[in-house]
Amino acid sequence: MRLHQGIVTVVAMVLMPITHAAEYTSAKPLLLQAIDAPDGRAQGEIVGPIADKFRETTKSSAPVMAEVTTLKSFKQEGCKRLNLRLSQAGVPTKDRGTTEFVVNYGINLCRDGSPPIEEVMLTP
Repeated sequence: MRLHQGIVTVVAMVLMPITHAAEYTSAKPLLLQAIDAPDGRAQGEIVGPIADKFRETTKSSAPVMAEVTTLKSFKQEGCKRLNLRLSQAGVPTKDRGTTEFVVNYGINLCRDGSPPIEEVMLTP
């Protein structure tokens, strides 16, 4: 009987619908989520006009994914240096292959949407 229950559980897990990433029309909510996240990360799918512009430019119909990671915490409460990574798979190349298109942005941001007061020295 236990073996049968185990098989039923495995089958149920396989048949569960695949969950999709949360959808966002801009990266701002993800940036703010990352500021408060215990691991300093947030991710989701970008939809709407921004994603449409990506698809128009790259000629790929793949989803536009966003991942935010925290690079640094400032002394000012709720202020972080974040990296926003936008990516899209399946972008056609000149040699008829496909590749991933990736853009990274560094952003200094506080929870209230303002930049940190602390001076930032960026090294090349």
